Amino acid sequence: MPYYRWRGVNIFGDRKKGKSFARSKQDLDTVLFGRNIAMISCKDCKIWKLFGSVSMEDKINFFRQLSVLLESGVRLPDALRILCEQVENILFRQIIFALESDIQEGVSFGDALQKYPEIFNDLMIKMARVGQESGGLGASLKQLTLYIETKKDFRKKLKSAAILPMITLAFFSFIAISIFIFVVPKFADIFSSMNKELPVVTRIVLNISTFLRSYTFIFGVIFFALFILLIKKYIKKPLASTATEMVLIRLPLIGDIIRQSFLVYFLRSVSMLLESGMRLLPAIDIAKKSFKSSLLKKHLETLELDVFSGSSLSQSINDYPGLLFSQDLVAMVRVGEETGALGLMLKKAADMYQEKVDRSILFFTTIFQPLLMIFLGLLIALLIFAIYVPVFNLASVV
Repeated sequence: MPYYRWRGVNIFGDRKKGKSFARSKQDLDTVLFGRNIAMISCKDCKIWKLFGSVSMEDKINFFRQLSVLLESGVRLPDALRILCEQVENILFRQIIFALESDIQEGVSFGDALQKYPEIFNDLMIKMARVGQESGGLGASLKQLTLYIETKKDFRKKLKSAAILPMITLAFFSFIAISIFIFVVPKFADIFSSMNKELPVVTRIVLNISTFLRSYTFIFGVIFFALFILLIKKYIKKPLASTATEMVLIRLPLIGDIIRQSFLVYFLRSVSMLLESGMRLLPAIDIAKKSFKSSLLKKHLETLELDVFSGSSLSQSINDYPGLLFSQDLVAMVRVGEETGALGLMLKKAADMYQEKVDRSILFFTTIFQPLLMIFLGLLIALLIFAIYVPVFNLASVV
C-alpha cells in the first residue's frame, strides 16, 4: 500500500505535515480534507525494512486494543483505521491499513489475516474466523490476547532461567582457559630446568596448556565454528532436526523441561479453541501446526488420527503416552470429558504442568550454578596442586 509524506494547512492557517497510507494521492487528499486539512504537496515515502518483522508485543497490543474497540461497539473497519493511526511500527501500520482496505472490500477478517502468514499464525487466523462467525469477534480476540500474553510470559521465564547458567558457564570457561594459557606457561620454563620427574597431574596440566596455545587448537575452534554454521543451515532438514530433538528431549532434566513446555503450549491452545466453540479434532490440528518440533508434531499426528477414528481424547492419550503425555493427564482429560468441560479441564492441566516447569527451572537454576562454582574451585585447587607442589620441591633440587 502506498505510503506518502504530505504537507498541508488546516482551517486556522496552521501548517501541518505527516506520513500516511493511502490508495492514491487523490484518496490521501480526500482523507486529509475530512480532517479539515488542505493538502499542499505529497510524495512517496519509502519504508525501510531494516528489521522486517513485527514483535510479539505489537501483536498483543493490536489484538487487545482491537477487542476493546469491538466490544465498545466500534465497527471493524473503523477500529482498524483507529489502530492504524496509533501503531508506531511502520511495517505493521502498512499491514493494518491493508487489512482495513480488505475489510472494506468485503473480505472476512480471517481471510485478510491469512494473507500475512509470516505475521499471523494459524491459531490467530482461526480464532478470528471463529469469532466472526459466532458474532463475538471482540470476545474471541480478547481470549486470544490472554493466551498470547500467557505464552509470551512463559517463554520469557524460560529464557530468563537459561541466562544465568549460560553466564556462569561462560565465566567458568573464560577463567579456566585464561589460567591454562597465561598462568601455567610461566611455570613451564622453571619445570623444564628441573632435573626431576614431574608428577603426573603436572604433566597433564602442562600438556593441556601447550595444546590450548597451539595452532591445532585454533584450527579446531575454527572448524567447530564452521560446523555449527553448517548445522544451523541444514538443521531444518527433517532428519537432522529430528535427531537433534531426540537428543535434547531425552536429557535428564532439560528434556523434562522441554517436553512439559511443549505440553503446556498444546494444552493451552486446545483449551482456548474448545472454549471458543471449536470441535476437538480441528482444535488438535491447529494446535499441532503451532509446534516447531517435528518429533512432537509427529506424535500429535498419531493422536489426531486416533481421535479421527472415533476414540476419545483420554483413550487416545492413554494408548499413545510416548514422550509427551502422562497418566495424570489421562485422568484429568477423562474427568473433563465426563463433565462436558474438556476445555476448562485442559486449561487447568496446562496450569498444573506450567507449575511443574517452574519448579524444574527453579531447581535447575538453584543447583546448576553452585555445582559449576564448586567444579571451578576444584579445578583451581587441582591447578594449585599441579603447579606449586613441584615449586615447593624445587628447593631440594637446588
